[in-house]
Amino acid sequence: MVASDAAADDKFGYSVAIDGDTVVIGAYNAGTGGAVYVYRASDGAELAKLTASDAAAGDYFGISVDIDGDTVVIGATGDDDDGTSSGSVYVFEKSIWGTYSQVAKLTAADAAAYDRFGISVAIDGDIIVAGAWGDDDGGSQSGSVYVFEKSWLGSTYGQVAKLTASDAASNDRFGYSVAIDGNTIVVGAYGAGTSGAVYVFLTYNGGATYVEVAKLTASDA
Repeated sequence: MVASDAAADDKFGYSVAIDGDTVVIGAYNAGTGGAVYVYRASDGAELAKLTASDAAAGDYFGISVDIDGDTVVIGATGDDDDGTSSGSVYVFEKSIWGTYSQVAKLTAADAAAYDRFGISVAIDGDIIVAGAWGDDDGGSQSGSVYVFEKSWLGSTYGQVAKLTASDAASNDRFGYSVAIDGNTIVVGAYGAGTSGAVYVFLTYNGGATYVEVAKLTASDA
């Protein structure tokens, strides 16, 4: 798979995701602010090119991507809405006609410059998770992860939780990678300790409470 309008230094393929027969590929340096391409896996046909409605140079739109069903989630760590590189996340939905439209733009409730919110994204059903490795709650670049839930009416998303490590420290970069499946969220922190760590959170009370239940490190770290 290659972009139909490929150009030098687009960074096509920096992020990828797949669900069923649909492949999503980020090119965070393409055009003005970055782009994301949607393909059909079975024959490689390019179905759509997604760009932000408010695209600006250096947004890094497409630095992270994920897909679940008809919903595509895209991180843009260079977006400056709440300060330089505060970051944002865009949500696109596929219509019954097969076209994709931007339905939401997510930012952190406590966004600040250089948080780099959107460095990682994940979606499962109505829940979107986004990492912000530059957040400073537990020390400089300790990092955090934000959880958003889709409303039962329309396509609006509200922030329902902010996750941080129980032993957060400077330069942990917690949130550099994230994943979600059901009621479990997994967060990478490659700067934690001497060799990095992964934290596991479970949700209770219908998604109202998130609890850290494990910290994973390599046996041969």
